[in-house]
Amino acid sequence: MSPASIDDRTLPPLFDIAALWAILWGRRLMIFVIAGAVLLLTVLYLLVTSPSYTATASILIDPRDSRSTNFNSVLPGIGSDSAAIASQVFVIESQDLLGDVFDGQKVASDPEFSGRGLISRLFSIFGSDQKATRDATFKRFQKAVSVEREGLTYVINVSFTSKSPETAARIANAIVERYRTGLAGEREGANSDVNSLLNDRIKGLQKDVSDAERAVEDFKTTHRIVDPTDGGTLQFQLDQLTTQLITAQGDADQARDRYNQALAVGSSPSGLARLAEILSSNSAIKLRDDYNQRAAELANLETMYGPRHPAIARLRSELERMNRLMGAEADRIRQQLKASYDLAAQNVGKLQAKLEALRQQSSDSSLAQVQLRQLDSKAQAARGVLDDYLKRAKETSQMEGVQTSEARTIAKASPPLQPTWPKPALLLPVSAVLGLLAGCGLALAFGPVRRPEDEPQAPKEETVPAIQPRQEAPRVAAQPAPKPVPASLGEYRVPASGTALSGIKAIRASLFQDGDETLSRDVLKLMRQIILRLHDHPKPFVLAVSSTRSSLEARLAGALIGISLQRVEQNVLVVEIEGQPSTSTGHGPGIFVDSASGLRTAICSPQGQKGGRTLGDVLTEAGNAFDFILVSAPAFGEKAWSPEFFTQADLTLLALNPSEQAADAAALLVQRLGVAQIGRSATLVIAPQTAQSVARTPMQPSGAADWRRSLAARS
Repeated sequence: MSPASIDDRTLPPLFDIAALWAILWGRRLMIFVIAGAVLLLTVLYLLVTSPSYTATASILIDPRDSRSTNFNSVLPGIGSDSAAIASQVFVIESQDLLGDVFDGQKVASDPEFSGRGLISRLFSIFGSDQKATRDATFKRFQKAVSVEREGLTYVINVSFTSKSPETAARIANAIVERYRTGLAGEREGANSDVNSLLNDRIKGLQKDVSDAERAVEDFKTTHRIVDPTDGGTLQFQLDQLTTQLITAQGDADQARDRYNQALAVGSSPSGLARLAEILSSNSAIKLRDDYNQRAAELANLETMYGPRHPAIARLRSELERMNRLMGAEADRIRQQLKASYDLAAQNVGKLQAKLEALRQQSSDSSLAQVQLRQLDSKAQAARGVLDDYLKRAKETSQMEGVQTSEARTIAKASPPLQPTWPKPALLLPVSAVLGLLAGCGLALAFGPVRRPEDEPQAPKEETVPAIQPRQEAPRVAAQPAPKPVPASLGEYRVPASGTALSGIKAIRASLFQDGDETLSRDVLKLMRQIILRLHDHPKPFVLAVSSTRSSLEARLAGALIGISLQRVEQNVLVVEIEGQPSTSTGHGPGIFVDSASGLRTAICSPQGQKGGRTLGDVLTEAGNAFDFILVSAPAFGEKAWSPEFFTQADLTLLALNPSEQAADAAALLVQRLGVAQIGRSATLVIAPQTAQSVARTPMQPSGAADWRRSLAARS
């Protein structure tokens, strides 16, 4: 069987510039007419459209807070926040601000805005002649205003569009001035409102302060508190009285000791001498001296005269009288010491009573002082709040008329010299380009111009390339009833090898030996023929590869197709049947990468085997994760062959050896799968590569990138 002969030069280009240029050149008159018509309409538009002028005034929102005094403003400035600056655009565009300008500039009486439009004038023809309302006039005025922020700066541009340049400049400046006046008025109004609120609040605060101070004075009067420092005086008195009590107690103890000693010594001369030492009495000392002197004389006289002498009797009488005097003096001293003791004890009692009274008075005074301090604190707090309000009210009243506006005009609007619309320099070139584009589009939509002299040559150009690759057509057409045969994809030579594993490795090595930028010319033709026989549907495309006798040709053909699809960046899954001689072994039930082909591979069980994964299970598990699924089915002559492997295939490929005929393969397909399967089948011949075939069909660069694009478009 001869291989299919397909030349890349016979394939039409994806984008033929020459054909497009031929269409445009053939319909050039129509293109120029359309472009001229568009240009003429533009000129008419320029003639009938009144020019409009746009004047722009620029203001600067100064983020710096300029103060004439150190007082804090009631209404702070706008600040440097970007959102606050951007919000001023909406303030300027607000209906209140524009309404004031609308009334102040008497825009309602301006015919440009109060006049009726084209539709209103048309309606007036039919009797509905109504003047424009104020709302409609204001809406037209509002549409003519444009406020934009200059990037992220603090500059705001206020523009106004009008048919009169003077009107545009006048109203733009009026809007800016109204905005600046409004900012200053807001501050003055805020100051006035706050000042009124402060004055109203001050009256109530003054009454609160008066009531608090009156409560303090009433409490001091009720509790007899003359001076807030009375508490300190009482403490000083307590300290002094405590010192006096301690001294009095010491004196009382001394008086008690002297009195006890006086009681203990008795009335003898020695006791009288002891009493004299205690009290320092001169009479007791004199009596004791007289007694001692007479006692000495009595002793001398008794020695000289004896006990019966009259002088001795007289001296004894005097000594007795002296004893009586000494006893009386001792009693007097004891009474004096007792009186001193009683007086000291009485003084101690008085001091203790005074101390207790002062302590009670100090306790009562402390409680009163606590309450007085609380009342005084309330009065001071009310006084402090009142002072703050009075100070703030004074500040706000003095700030009226001295606050400056943070909005400053940096560029006033002036009457523009050139209109902003329409612009002939812009409209004419753009209309010409759009007219040419519209003409070219219509020309391409109508297609090429049909000329009579071109009709005879058209069949010749179409039929000659189609007849050349089919040399056996007369012999097939001569048969009275041709049998359907699968499409022939040609003959493909693979490296000669003894086993399927070595053959697959040799195929992969030959396809990858020139790098990623080249593909075998024959393989690229095979890919194109396969893709042309697939119907469009969501991925994946299922290709069933089998053979009539031995599965070796099917394995080699499947490896050739799978590796080639992988080379053009397609996601390929190979499904092998368990138990075949060339099936990969040593892998689990999941998807793995085959060591020989480098393709992701899955194993399914033959038809009728219980407990294994069927082909349907593998396809369900794969889902749409792959672009192509190659089912390496058993040969038609093997026991494991089953029609299940071909029911879900988009295309069935039969790999033949050079000795097999396509007619025999077709008969086998009809016998096993039915006549309907012939339309979804194709054959390809797998032949071993020899030295002569290598020299005759070298590996050549081909358009792999173009093939990838066509494949991506189909899928």
